[in-house]
Amino acid sequence: MWLTAIAVAVLKHLRQTEGLKVNPRLARLITDEQLHGVIDHFVRLLDFPPSDLQRSAGDTDGHLAPRLRAVNTSVAIFLDGVDEYFNKHIESARNRPSVAGELSPDVWHFAQLGLVEVAYQLRRINHRLKVFAAVRKEAYARLQTTVMAQQYRGSAIDIVYPIESLREIFINNVRLEKPDRMVRPERLRTDPLEAFLGRTSITDIYTGVQENAFDYLWRHTLLRPRDLMTIGERLATLRPEERRNEYRLKEAVNQAATEIAQEYLVEISPYVAGLNLEQVLRRLPGHVLTRDEVEQLFRTHNAPSSALEAQQVFCALYQVGLLGHVHHDWVRGEWVQRFLRPGEGTLQSDGILPAATHYLVHPVLSEVVGRLNPAYLQRIDRVNIVGHGVPWRGTPSIDRTVASGMLFVLAGDIHGFGGLMRAGVDAPVRQALEEAVRKWAQGAVCAETSAGDAVFIVHDDPVALARAGRHIIDEVYRALASLACGSLCTMAKC
Repeated sequence: MWLTAIAVAVLKHLRQTEGLKVNPRLARLITDEQLHGVIDHFVRLLDFPPSDLQRSAGDTDGHLAPRLRAVNTSVAIFLDGVDEYFNKHIESARNRPSVAGELSPDVWHFAQLGLVEVAYQLRRINHRLKVFAAVRKEAYARLQTTVMAQQYRGSAIDIVYPIESLREIFINNVRLEKPDRMVRPERLRTDPLEAFLGRTSITDIYTGVQENAFDYLWRHTLLRPRDLMTIGERLATLRPEERRNEYRLKEAVNQAATEIAQEYLVEISPYVAGLNLEQVLRRLPGHVLTRDEVEQLFRTHNAPSSALEAQQVFCALYQVGLLGHVHHDWVRGEWVQRFLRPGEGTLQSDGILPAATHYLVHPVLSEVVGRLNPAYLQRIDRVNIVGHGVPWRGTPSIDRTVASGMLFVLAGDIHGFGGLMRAGVDAPVRQALEEAVRKWAQGAVCAETSAGDAVFIVHDDPVALARAGRHIIDEVYRALASLACGSLCTMAKC
């Protein structure tokens, strides 16, 4: 259907539909002058009965595709919002019949996957035809298991917004506000964010930490531009004097975060509809959970099947980015919090949580869970601020043995070695030093030579280290003595 819709729209746009011999139903579609865009034709094709669809597919291969190959004009086609058109298939219960037929999330997925495949095929039909289509990551993830995954990946751009880009987007929208809507209009040129919010930092009342103002805003989003726009709209409705008040600012941000969470829960509802999400949320003791607490939540369910369901709820929340965990970032060299972005994980939960000492409930869920479970809001961590990429200030309770002890270091170099290098007679001394370290530093924690005359040895036995040092000095001295003797003999012959 996508290939037919695109072919008809392009050929009509280029006025190259004359003489097409296709079935009557498709012919009427082609001659309908009220239909222009790809989506216009695609929607009408959805109403075709199966028999006409099959005939149209044959006509597309036999008549429309050859004409597309002959197109010698560059054409760019932009398609967006396909997922929204099929939202009814993911907003309702699975496979419930409607006036449009059976409802199934598979329709939502396949409508987008088919568009990806056709866009790729059109590149091979005619390189002058360019299809730019936006599809949801949740749908695109299904293509990663196909044999064409690598080819599709080469033609796709994964849109991920780093924090810096989100900040820039937010500030650009702040600049669109009128100066009289600013808390500090005199700061609009130098610091638009401070001008809008009236502050550069926000105090966390539980930890006492002074948090960067924008960090506070994006921490209450799912790292999507539209989430920041939701928060921005809430803040913009406040009068400047209200926005100046830190409590009112926080209140508006948290209301927006709750709105973001509710909308997102609707989006992912097909993938958690079979799970008793509400029951598990009612049992959450707080927004920071230890591994033992998570496992205890599994065990508190009476039946084994209910325990499995609870585990699946946690795994589902993790996959959709509403449950994070503490992990060690080896690049930063510290423990940090990590939440998956929407679309980063597959919406089909694999039933496995990453190993971690602590799990974290996303801040956008605070009010949602608090309404179901008031005790949840009473147990707020007094050390850590929860958010993606935020350092973990608590000590992870990992079972590991820490050994302490004393080590001894020997470091030195050969006096006058530079003169030997300038005379070109340093090679025997280099060799003697390397062989001496290799021979006498056995059993050391670390032993190395560098620059030809430098030695560095670490040992846990000071006596052994001193003995090795003495032998190395002797070996190098003998090499220097041999070198000096050779020089004297040469002078005597002269």
